[in-house]
Amino acid sequence: MKTRSVKILVLVISAVLLAGCHKLDATTVVNPDGSGELKMGVGFSVEERENLEKQNNNSLDFCNTSQSAENITVIEEQRGDETWCITITQFKDLDELRSLFEQRKGIRVNRLEISAGKFYYDIEVDTLSEDSDFSLFTDITWSVLLPGTPIEHNADQVEGNTLIWTVDTESEKVSLRTEGEVPRTGYSFPACGATLILLVSVLFPRLQAGRKHVQSRL
Repeated sequence: MKTRSVKILVLVISAVLLAGCHKLDATTVVNPDGSGELKMGVGFSVEERENLEKQNNNSLDFCNTSQSAENITVIEEQRGDETWCITITQFKDLDELRSLFEQRKGIRVNRLEISAGKFYYDIEVDTLSEDSDFSLFTDITWSVLLPGTPIEHNADQVEGNTLIWTVDTESEKVSLRTEGEVPRTGYSFPACGATLILLVSVLFPRLQAGRKHVQSRL
């Protein structure tokens, strides 16, 4: 399953190499428990789609949507005159997300973790090296939906908990960094509630013992 998943993940990049496509839209959604979704979309103009269809004879399934795996969905979406091929991959934790990033040439993960109630995201994207999967793109939008409120970041745009970078494709290494809060999962008692529970746990056995002692004397 893992081998098949890797093959599906690079289908979009392979299409870029054939068609010379120039637009990439990457979105990562991270939940408080570290699970989430990675969405990678590539946009094709009418001419680019026609050229690719001629080379592969796959006009009926242009984006290879039939190749979806258990945790991967491939969809085709029309945005005006452009056709977008989008892979949506579910990951159960940040280790899986790191693995998904590292399967692509041109991404370096410096830090990707949830620690002490904070989410840390620090990666570099290489857009110039010849062996980078991102070297043929001239238009890259990179978005991250944080599990909580952002604290620090170097994003170009902020929409609530979503950070958006417009990647400079003329830079060999583009740094994408953010640090954000992670909401606590589950219910936690307030300080006064915890104090009350402590008092009950200490006093109740003593009250019970006192009651039994009175009853025995009667």
